[in-house]
This record gives sequence, structure tokens and C-alpha cells, in this order.
Amino acid sequence: MSLANLPQSKWGSGTGRQVILKNDFAYIEQAIIELAELINLPNLTWVDNTAVKVAATSDCKARVMMSGFPSPLHPALLVQGGLSDGKYRENATDVSMDFDTPAHFWGTEKSSQWYAIYAVAASIDTTFALKAMPLMRYSSQASQVITLRNNANTANIGYGFTTNELQNSKILVLTGASRGMIRTVTANNNDNSTGGTITYSGSALTMAQGDWFVVLPNTNFRYLGMILNNSAGNIQAFEQKGRSWRWRTPITWVTGAVNGWTLKYLDLVAPVTAREVFGVAHADYGYTLKCALSHDGANWNQLIHVGYPGSGFKSTGAAMPCRFVPRPDHGIYVDNENTSGQNIVIVGWEE
Repeated sequence: MSLANLPQSKWGSGTGRQVILKNDFAYIEQAIIELAELINLPNLTWVDNTAVKVAATSDCKARVMMSGFPSPLHPALLVQGGLSDGKYRENATDVSMDFDTPAHFWGTEKSSQWYAIYAVAASIDTTFALKAMPLMRYSSQASQVITLRNNANTANIGYGFTTNELQNSKILVLTGASRGMIRTVTANNNDNSTGGTITYSGSALTMAQGDWFVVLPNTNFRYLGMILNNSAGNIQAFEQKGRSWRWRTPITWVTGAVNGWTLKYLDLVAPVTAREVFGVAHADYGYTLKCALSHDGANWNQLIHVGYPGSGFKSTGAAMPCRFVPRPDHGIYVDNENTSGQNIVIVGWEE
């Protein structure tokens, strides 16, 4: 627990030279060693349709540095908007986020919705709790009041927040012209239908309909991962090991003929935090597989062309794994030369 003991309160008192005792050096030495451990995070575990957890025992404790959210410009770096103390918390027993418990998430539970799972702690806490924040999209703004768009980018949405409960939290823009910009939340409404709004201070953000952003909570926090509450209102089952995430059952992304380069977004199949996405391109029984991917919509950077093998397997014809880095707008161009019987499913991603 040496990092939790630094800095020593006595170091900030008085002026001039400070006395450093032998045990102070022991704290510093152990803190340097601990830093190597705390670069990584504990895994999230899918429990059931409503809950996820971080597992811990007294012998294998879960330790989290309260260092913020991955930068959308440099994901290996973290940003906290000045909200978190940067110290770590440690749990010796399992800690859960359950949608059956309203205190475990902000707003009201929504389907077809990504949720950022945060480890959160008050300043005096030595352990952390889990809490889910809905990932948000921009619809429009007037006088720095953002109207919210649903994650599928098909209609506006309200999240049923308590009025102004997000005040003094921060907006972090994840895509679009203002990607990487942070603004302070000054107000939010309590709409739980199609009129959700968030108001921010500072200069106006440049955003377009569908741009993604996340709210950084006004507490000590660390982002642990993204979960999907699917169209049935169930947490999509997953497995996580470090930065690697896998759906237990693949999610269909593209089906049928695609005539020429077409930008396909990953809205409800992989989170916007994904650095690389893993999929399987497969053809229906009896079909040859054609799949081309492109970042610029003019030149392919991945090409899959597999003839029908003569018999099916797992109800498919030809099949081949694929993996790609999404564009900054969270999409990629797809083409299969207008060929029928084509499919791409998403099996996971890496953050």
C-alpha cells in the first residue's frame, strides 16, 4: 500500500528543509515497484444478463489506479480532466455492477446501449466500487446545450438522469472534429425519452450528428472497459483477458450484397474505444466468399477471396478470419462486388 501512503502529509507542512525518515524511503521504494503492477487493470467478468464484476480474493486482490480514461488521440495515455486523485484502491472481495441496482449506474437502463464501466471511489475510500456511465452521441446543439442521440444513431434519446447530477463532470469527445477536447458539464436535464440534453461551459465544440463522447464522472475514477446492453436489454456475454475482448456469440455486422465501397459503422458491434476489431467473413452455404476492406474508400488494405469448398461447415460456405483498425469515425469501407450470400460477423476487439 505504499502508493496510498504517498505523498506524506508532513512533507507539505512548513518551509525549508524536510526530515525524511527511513520508513519514508521504504514507501518510495515500494511505490516505484508497485507502479509496474498498476499499469494494467483487473479484468471485467460477465456474470449474467444484468451484471458484470471484478473478481478478487484476499490472496489475489484487485488493484486499480484512479488515473482516468484512455485518450482518444493516444489510447496508451490516460486523461482525467482534473477530476481524479491518481491514487490506487484495492479490493479483497468481488465487486459488481448490476442493472438490477439503480445505484450501480447513472440514469435509467437503456437497451442497444454501450456503457463505460468505471471503478469509482471517494477521496477517503481505500476500496473501489463499479458504476456504469452510458456512452453518448451528439445530435445537435444550441448555445452549448447538446441534444443527445442514441447509440444506433437512429433517433434522439434521454437517459433519465437526475437533474444536474452530472454537473462538474467533464465531456470528453471521442470522434469528429473536436476529438480529444474536454469541457465541463454545467447542467443536464432529466428527460427519459427523446429529449435528453447536456450543457457545457467553455468554447463551443465542433460536432456533427453521430459523434461519440463520454462523460468523465466528478469523482476518483478509472475506466475498466465497455459493455453492451443489447436490443433485448441483456448485457451481451463476453470474455475479457487484458486488452483482448471476445463476444461469446459473434454479432452480425454486414450481410448481403455491397455494391462498391460503402462506409459501414461499428455502432453496436464493437465499442468506439476499440483499437483493433476482430471478425469473420463468411459466405452462405454454396457461395464463394468475397470481402474487401478499405480506410479511404478507394484502395483495399485487406482482401479476402475464398472459393466455395464443396461442402458446408457450421451452416456456412467459405469463411476466413479478418481483423482491422477502425477509422477515427468508428467505421471502415466494405465492398463485395454486389455478391449475394456474404456476411461479416464481429467476434471481438482489442482496447
